Amino acid sequence: MKSGLGAILAASAILVASCSSKNNNADTQSDASEELSPLASLCRSIDYSDTASLRDERVMTRLMVDIVKLMPYTDSLTTSQELNLFFNNISSLPRCVAIVDSLGDLYLNNPASPVRDNELYIRFIRAMLSADSIADFVRLRSEDKLRLASLNREGTIANNISIFDRNGKTRDLHSIKAPDILLVFYDPQCPHCSEILAEIADSEKINELIRKGELVIVAVYAEGDRSVWDRSKADMPDNWIVGYDLSGVLDNDLYNLPAMPVMYLLDSDHRVILKDPELFSILQSL
Repeated sequence: MKSGLGAILAASAILVASCSSKNNNADTQSDASEELSPLASLCRSIDYSDTASLRDERVMTRLMVDIVKLMPYTDSLTTSQELNLFFNNISSLPRCVAIVDSLGDLYLNNPASPVRDNELYIRFIRAMLSADSIADFVRLRSEDKLRLASLNREGTIANNISIFDRNGKTRDLHSIKAPDILLVFYDPQCPHCSEILAEIADSEKINELIRKGELVIVAVYAEGDRSVWDRSKADMPDNWIVGYDLSGVLDNDLYNLPAMPVMYLLDSDHRVILKDPELFSILQSL
């Protein structure tokens, strides 16, 4: 999936031919002298009266590629305003909303997406929720997505959790002190987890930071099967804190764990520096 998304998003900007004419809705017209951002120009150039095109998955995919590419280069206020306009104009078309909703998840929230961005995803979902005519079931589903995406955002204090470590000690995350903490949720039965954990364990930079006391790694199994953790805990690196979740991370919505492993880089105050990043981003930040 990652390579497919990369190919789509690496392509040159696509003009949406079926959605290129001026919108007849007076609310979307801008004064000729007004300087619009690229995202605003795109959203206001869509012909919302062409409902056939708006229901066409290929047309909407090309449009969403352009929207996603422009979002990182648009300020938050403009992004919210233009996406509000977009969703208000498509909210009466369930087929179009379903396509856009699915593509928003695919590009901005899927762990395999190279352009995944939690903050942009939150703006996207909030804009969808702002639409006047959005269906109730879509609204409820979007509210649940927003709740999960809002857990442990970058810049916030990470939720505290209690663990039972492999030395038989019960401890909580906020009691662990270090300049940086790498919190890793993992599944011993997940092959991808094994690959990422091996990369972390083999990293000279990470091991040097651990040796100097500048980094602590806390690896937590939160899937609930204690016997799985008991069988595998000794296989984890000796210089990590390895624990079994006692807080009901999943049952109590303390962390969103869409695809293992899920990692958080925290500072000395347990504030989230990076939320579920790729390993190379963690290494760059450290």
